[in-house]
Amino acid sequence: MELLQINTPQLVENVLPFRLSFRPFIHYLRKRKQEVPLNSGLIFLYDYLITRFTPFLDSEALEVITNTESLDELFTLIKHSVLPLIHQGDEIPYAIGLPHHPLTLFHYSETFKRLTNSTEKQPPHSDLVTMRENLLRALYKLVLEKCYHVSISTSLSPWLTIKKEIEGLTKYYRLRIDFRFVEPHPPGTLSPLQPDWIDFAEKNIQTVEELPVPIPLEQFTFNGFCFFLLEDVTEQATLQELKEVFVHLQSEEESGIYYRFEKALRNLCGQKDIQIGLMPFLQVNGQYVHHAPYTSRSIFLRHSAYPSNEKSKPKVQDLIERIARKPEPRIMNDLVDAKNPPQRLLRRNGFGSFIIYPLVVANNAIGMLEIGSPHVGALNKEVLRKIEQAIPMVIELLLYQRNQFKNSMEEIVRQKFTLLQPALEWKFNEAAWAYLRQGEDVPFEEEATQVIFEQVFPFYGAIDVRNSSTERNKAIQQDFMRQFRFVGEILQLPNLPTYQVRPEKLLAKSWYWQRRLIEKISPEDEEQITDFLKHEINPYFRFLHQNHPDFNTWVQPYLEITNSTTGLYQEKYQAYEKSMALINTTVNSYLEQESKNIQVIYPHYFEKFRTDGLEYNLYMGASIAPWLPFGAEHLQQIRYWQLSSMVQMAALTHQLLPNLPLPLQTTQLILAHSHPVDIKFRLDEHRFDVEGSYSIRYEILKKRLDKAHLKGTTERLTQPNTIALVYTTRTEIEEFLPVIHHLQQEKKLGPEIEFLELELLQGVTGLKALRLHINYISTHNGNAGA
Repeated sequence: MELLQINTPQLVENVLPFRLSFRPFIHYLRKRKQEVPLNSGLIFLYDYLITRFTPFLDSEALEVITNTESLDELFTLIKHSVLPLIHQGDEIPYAIGLPHHPLTLFHYSETFKRLTNSTEKQPPHSDLVTMRENLLRALYKLVLEKCYHVSISTSLSPWLTIKKEIEGLTKYYRLRIDFRFVEPHPPGTLSPLQPDWIDFAEKNIQTVEELPVPIPLEQFTFNGFCFFLLEDVTEQATLQELKEVFVHLQSEEESGIYYRFEKALRNLCGQKDIQIGLMPFLQVNGQYVHHAPYTSRSIFLRHSAYPSNEKSKPKVQDLIERIARKPEPRIMNDLVDAKNPPQRLLRRNGFGSFIIYPLVVANNAIGMLEIGSPHVGALNKEVLRKIEQAIPMVIELLLYQRNQFKNSMEEIVRQKFTLLQPALEWKFNEAAWAYLRQGEDVPFEEEATQVIFEQVFPFYGAIDVRNSSTERNKAIQQDFMRQFRFVGEILQLPNLPTYQVRPEKLLAKSWYWQRRLIEKISPEDEEQITDFLKHEINPYFRFLHQNHPDFNTWVQPYLEITNSTTGLYQEKYQAYEKSMALINTTVNSYLEQESKNIQVIYPHYFEKFRTDGLEYNLYMGASIAPWLPFGAEHLQQIRYWQLSSMVQMAALTHQLLPNLPLPLQTTQLILAHSHPVDIKFRLDEHRFDVEGSYSIRYEILKKRLDKAHLKGTTERLTQPNTIALVYTTRTEIEEFLPVIHHLQQEKKLGPEIEFLELELLQGVTGLKALRLHINYISTHNGNAGA
C-alpha cells in the first residue's frame, strides 16, 4: 500500500518529532494479556501478536521493511486486533499513521482514501483555533500521564474537520485522532510539573497562551502510531451553519440570509435539486393578510396566479387560514396521481414529492416551510426527521420576519400619524375640533390648537448599564488584539506575493497597531484600525484566497471568523451587544407592561427612551383627566410604584447575570421633584416637552445626573445593587420615606440608607441623594420575574 499524505493545517508552530514504533502497541498487548483469565483463548492471540511484532522493536528493523508488503501486513494485523469485527472491511473509513504535517498514513481503507482525496486544490476546512487547542490538550494529557504519572480525568479526542463538495452538496467529515498507541519520551531531565499544565489538559484553562510556562513539547520524541477514524458529521455541521445564519439576522442582507439558509437546508436533506419556500403568516388586526414580498416566497403561491392577481387576495387568505387551523406537517410522497387541484398544480410545475410544514408558536401558526423535489418518493419521513432538527431556527427566522413586518407597520404609523396614548386622546380631539372651527387657512401651531397640559407632576427614573462605554471599548480592544494575532501569523508566512502593497509593509503596520492596543485607544484609533483591517488587510487576504490557494490553510479560517463586509473579528463585541440587548429587552418589556398596569391609578402620560439603558418620564395631574378627582394619594401610589418597580427591574437584570455573555451590571436612579411643570406637544417630534423656565431647569437637572459624583470625591452616585434617590428639598424626600420604610419591611430594601451630598453641577446647586441597597434574595423569592 503506497504512502498517503493529507495536507492538513500546521497546528503547532514547532514541528513535533513523531516516529513510527510498535513498542507502545506491544505494551498494550502485554497489559491486555495480563487482564484476561489464564485459561482464555485470547492469551494465544496476544502471544502470537507479541511474537509477530517483537522483531520490529528497534528503528533499524522498521526501516528495513518501510513501504513493503511486510509493513502493510503488520498494520492489517493491528486493524483486525483493534477494530471490532463488526466494523471490519473497507467500508469503514480508517487509517493508521503519524500526525505529521502533512498527515503521513501507512495503512488505510479505500473509503478513507476516497473521502480524503479532495478533487479541489484546497486543504481541508476547519476551525484552526479549536483544532489547535484540541491537539495540544491531547499531547499535554499524554505527557502528563506517561511522563509525570498524573491522571487526567477529562476524555480528550483531537479532531480535524474536513469540508468536501460532492455532487453539488457540501459534506463534512470529522477526522478523529487516537493517541493510545503513542508514548512520549522526554529529552533528559523532566521540567518541574506545573499545576497550570493539568488545568489546561482538563479544560480549566482555555488556551495554551494563558500558561506562564508551557510544556516544551518540541523537545519530546513521540514514538508509536495513531489511529485515524473518519465520521460523517454533515448533519451536526449543517445545523451549526444554520445557527450561524441566524446570528447575523440583524446585520446581514436578507437575500444573503436566504441564500445561506437554503444552501444549508439542501445539505441537511442531502438533496441538491430541492426547492425551498419559507413564508411567514402576517396579521393585521387579527386577520391574515396577503403581502406579496412575503407570499411570493411560497413555492405553491409562486407557481399559482395568486401573488400577481389583486382579486386573489381572499383566496390566499383562505389558504393560509386553512393551513393555520390545522398546522400539521404533510408529506406528499407521490404527486404523479395527484387528486386535488393544489397537488395537480404542483405536479404540472415539475414536482414529484412535496412537504408542507406549518410552524407553530404558543398555539399560533406563524408561517410555513415548503420543500419540493422533482423526484417521486424523494421526500419522506427520514427527510422530515432531518428537517425537524432545524425547526427551532426556522421559527426564529419567521419570528424575525413577522417582527420586521410589525416594525414596518409601526414606522408608518409613527411617520404618518400621531401615536396617541388613550389617556390623552381627548385633548387631541379638542385640538382638531378647534382647528376645524378656525378654518384650514390658519397654521396648526396657533395657540388655540396647541396641546398643553399645565401643572402636572413629573416622575423620572433611569436604569443604566454600569460602565457600558468602558466595557464596549474593552470588548473592541480584545477583538482587535486577537484579530491582529491571526493577521501577524499569516503575514509572517514565507513567499507571500505582493498585491497593491508589500506584505512586509502590512506586517509593520499590524505590529504598530498591536503595540498601540496594549494601551487605551481613542475613537480615532478605533476608526483607523477598522479602516486598516477593512481596506488593506481584508482585500489582501481575499486576493490570497482567490489567487493563491496554497495559503488557504491559514487564510480560509481567518476569513470565516471575520465579517465578510466589515472584515472585523467581533466575538467579544457581539457578546457585549447581546448582553446589552438582553438587559434592555428585559427592562423594556417590564416597563411596557407596567405602563399599562399603572394607568388604573390615574390617567397620565408615560414615555420611555433608550440610552445605554432605559429612561422614562411620567406626567400626572388634574389637567390630564379634569373629569376625575386628583389628590395626594395618587402621587403617593406612583411614588410607591416608582420605587418598587425600580427594585423589580434591578432584580430582573441581576437574574440575567449568569446567562449574559458579558456580565454587565445596572445602576438605578430616581429623581424626586415635588413642583409641577407644564408640558407641550411638539408637532415636529411627536412628543411632549416641558415648558417655562422653571420646568426647563427640571430637564437640565435630569441630563446632568447621569455622571454625578459625591461631593468632595470621585465616587459616582449611581452604583450597582443600589437605587440612587436624588432630591433638592426636605419635603421631596419626606414624601418617599413611608415608601422606603414599607419596602424595607418587605425585605426588598436593606436597612442601610446612605445620606449623600452631590457635587455642584453646572446650573444646578444643592442636590442631595439617598442611596438604598437592594435585597435580591427577598426580591427573587417574590414576583421579580412576573
